[in-house]
Amino acid sequence: MPESRLAPTAAAPNLPIINLGAGQSKTIGRGRQADVVVDDASLSRLHARVTVDSSGQLAVDDLGSTNGIFVNGTEQLSAYLTPGDVIRFGRIEYMVSLADAPPAAEAPAVSQTILRRVAITDTPKVDKLALEALLATSREMMGFDDLPALLERVLDRLASIVKPDRAAILLLDPATGALIPRAVRPSGAYQSVSEFASSTVVNEALNSRDVFIVYDIRMDPRLQQAASVLLAGVRSVVCVPLLGRNGPIGALYADKLGVEQFPPELAEYAAAFAGHAAAALETAQLYDDRERHFRATLEAFAKAIDARDHYTAGHSERVTAYSLVLARRSGQYAAEFETIRRAGMLHDIGKVGVPDAVLLKSGSLDPLERTLIEAHVIIGHGMLEPLPFLGASLPAVRGHHERWDGAGYPDRLEGMDIHPHARLMAVADSYDAMTSARPYRDALPATEAARRLRADSGAQFDPQMVELFDAVEEEFAALHEEPDAAALRSELLRSVG
Repeated sequence: MPESRLAPTAAAPNLPIINLGAGQSKTIGRGRQADVVVDDASLSRLHARVTVDSSGQLAVDDLGSTNGIFVNGTEQLSAYLTPGDVIRFGRIEYMVSLADAPPAAEAPAVSQTILRRVAITDTPKVDKLALEALLATSREMMGFDDLPALLERVLDRLASIVKPDRAAILLLDPATGALIPRAVRPSGAYQSVSEFASSTVVNEALNSRDVFIVYDIRMDPRLQQAASVLLAGVRSVVCVPLLGRNGPIGALYADKLGVEQFPPELAEYAAAFAGHAAAALETAQLYDDRERHFRATLEAFAKAIDARDHYTAGHSERVTAYSLVLARRSGQYAAEFETIRRAGMLHDIGKVGVPDAVLLKSGSLDPLERTLIEAHVIIGHGMLEPLPFLGASLPAVRGHHERWDGAGYPDRLEGMDIHPHARLMAVADSYDAMTSARPYRDALPATEAARRLRADSGAQFDPQMVELFDAVEEEFAALHEEPDAAALRSELLRSVG
């Protein structure tokens, strides 16, 4: 009866071939007490047992290992094995065959590669530069406020230690599942994952949630035949999944071209840098989620304020749309669209503190009532001031009723002392007020509203802002009175910035 054989799926001189005859049993692990010692940190000290019974049936049992055993890609506690099966102990792969079968080199190519790791015979030296780079990245993560810049620095530091020919940090788009390069070295080397030397490597790393390393492409027939690998001349590849609390959020990829290979110990540094990148990404996502939820809550509140008076329903959205049109036309506020968007949606939120008897009054206001209505900008400013992410929007919330001639409120600012966002929003707010119906008057035609804006240039309004309005008057009118005006405004609010 022929012996059963477990042989490494790729040439690896430090991984033993395991032969068992009928009635034999061997334990596998990295501890000295194991019958077959495999020097790899992914194995437990006693990882698994392989046994051949008297009839020649080969079986494998997990001995309570940390990283498990996988047969043909499926995790198992116990399984019978037949020739051709691929079994993975931790990160090490073996193929089952019979001892008198053709050599492994003549066997079919393995179709479920998870990892190719060469065991390190000597204790790797600690790289001082690598540790300093990791510590520097850790410090930066404590106070980063620019995620793209942080990812670029992580990749630069990885490159200084691992020295790949090409590298990239990829992010998973949660909506589509597509991988998008966010930081790339050398710059411009990749525009999409389809241009990578091996998208197979990236997909395997993400699917297994484990490091995927090919120290030498010539050891892996499947990758050796990949057209992208041949075209790029790739010799060595490492890919580390970026893991968040709920699964993969991206990947770190690096490769070497020509004849040079990644030293085995440096792959561990790649994994460490990937951990930094994953932590930064997830932290940024948490901040983004928190800010988005706050913004959605506040904007819903602002819409509720608008809805108190059916005459002003939709006012905040329209003012925001008009303000963004002016900002876009000016060409000066490309980096501030989101600040202006928030200010527009929240500029009247202080009306929550104005009594309905005043807010909904159909006639003219007496002096006390006017004082109460004018207080809404101070109330709104006070409500939003404790929220750090709205700090840049506060000047427009407070100052959109200031006048160029200094006769506005609440602070009677004049001319250039008024924040430019507030001067811009004053035009948008007045245009919408004039073109909307009120209990005490009908809505003015768009042409009449435009005439009055020009008439008050240099008095109520900044002349430069009125000139901007002149250039976009037709766009204002379309956003106000076209049959699909609401859809146009909605699209504008999504697209600008």
